Amino acid sequence: MESDLGRLSVQAISEKELSRQFRVLRQTLSMHTMLRDRYTRLALIIDILFLACSVTFCATTFARGDVFAQIGLSLKNIRFILSVASIVAFFASLVALRVDWKGKAARHRDAVQKLTNVLSLFRARQQEDGSWPEDRSTDLHRTYWEAMNNIIEVPDRPFVRLKVRYLRKVELSKMSDSASGCPLFVLRLILLIRSTLKAFRKIRETGKEPIDETEREDSRQTEQDR
Repeated sequence: MESDLGRLSVQAISEKELSRQFRVLRQTLSMHTMLRDRYTRLALIIDILFLACSVTFCATTFARGDVFAQIGLSLKNIRFILSVASIVAFFASLVALRVDWKGKAARHRDAVQKLTNVLSLFRARQQEDGSWPEDRSTDLHRTYWEAMNNIIEVPDRPFVRLKVRYLRKVELSKMSDSASGCPLFVLRLILLIRSTLKAFRKIRETGKEPIDETEREDSRQTEQDR
């Protein structure tokens, strides 16, 4: 009897852990997606600056002087434009070298791909009641940690902000399912008001930050995964 209870306890803990890993997978995947898109946009801005400077250099080098005269540009204006373009190109090159936004975007893109594969595996093995087969739990657990240990970490500074964005996205998705005809900005306003009132109510009732034990445990486990 004691052995059976021990097996049941281990099984229950295993299902709880798999459920937690499934939640963390979705949250972490969303975070890496946001970071990938952010760094991709920033890298694109640098590329556009380089392209604009290159076009300026080519235009001022190969175009005839009378062409600029026809549009009201003197030699002094052209030299000024070249000076500005040179400064912008030099500054953009320093920024690109220092921040490496392309490299960061590529690393977060790799993390998104790996986490997507693991999340797909979790969903494929998930049963109708939301649990996972006991004989697959070890494989899912190992696959989860292999992915987590081989991807770039979410930086500490934007972690809370990214988590808030993810949770807001989840709530907006639930609200849009029940009110598909409502404009998105109205749903965002409703969510903002509802969440703000709930936060003040929790603080007034408990005198603490509005974090329940389940959320606190999930946050602690997420930090351990990182």
